[in-house]
Amino acid sequence: MLALTRRIGEEVVLGDPNAPLGRIRVVDIHGDKVRLAFDFPREVEINRKELADEKRREAQQPPPPPEPEEDQNEDDSNEDSQPE
Repeated sequence: MLALTRRIGEEVVLGDPNAPLGRIRVVDIHGDKVRLAFDFPREVEINRKELADEKRREAQQPPPPPEPEEDQNEDDSNEDSQPE
């Protein structure tokens, strides 16, 4: 793991500096909280760690069984008839 020290306004460039994959900029620091800005192409998905972990767990779970379909033909015949 690489650990860097950055100040507000400083960036980290990911990938080739001539054609970077993306940039991360330190926007603000308040106490123990750091606000970051991510500049990546739209197709690159960016998630917080806890959200990425949740998505990974959900992807590993088998999908729920399909719900049985209800036969709606019985009710359809009565909907179109109008009282005389």
